[in-house]
Amino acid sequence: MKYWSSMRNSRKEKTYQMRIEDITIVVTKKRMKNMYLRIKKEDGTVLISAPHEMSDARICTFAEERIDWIRKYQQKYADAKEQRKEGKTLSHAEIEQQKRLLRKEVERLVAKWEPVMQVKVSGITIRQMKTRWGSCNVKTHHININLALLKKPPECLEYVVVHEMTHILEPSHNQLFWGYMTRFYPDWKRVRKYLNDEVVE
Repeated sequence: MKYWSSMRNSRKEKTYQMRIEDITIVVTKKRMKNMYLRIKKEDGTVLISAPHEMSDARICTFAEERIDWIRKYQQKYADAKEQRKEGKTLSHAEIEQQKRLLRKEVERLVAKWEPVMQVKVSGITIRQMKTRWGSCNVKTHHININLALLKKPPECLEYVVVHEMTHILEPSHNQLFWGYMTRFYPDWKRVRKYLNDEVVE
């Protein structure tokens, strides 16, 4: 069952709710090129941002295709919130399980982007990092990804993976580097701002 209800309208944005099965999704249409989905870790709210011209049917299909993923992350965030309340510290086995889960996602993204970017990643390490979301050894083409990204929206992980893979093409954060980023991941500024506003956990 699906229904739509208007919540807020403005000249720049239109926000309303869409319900798919038992999940409520907050849709915001704005001036943008692509569609993005994220889940608020604080309360599990599902948010979709889409271009003004995107049809509700297309947005609905986009969400339906990811319904299992949405449920999984809503449950994960709910469990994490409960653990914080209880003051529970993850065991070594639980941390290793999280690393395996994130590594699987990183491997999928690397396989997706290698033919697009025409680069080859030699290896992947998932680490708990205090000050970085990721890093790349430009000599060996080995990338490191922060385990904390497991708790972030999926677009954040994809941005970091593309960012580190771009360092294989250009080691420095210069104009050429950001040119590559704009070419491969046009929405990088918005996602980077989100991550910069977050605290590395």
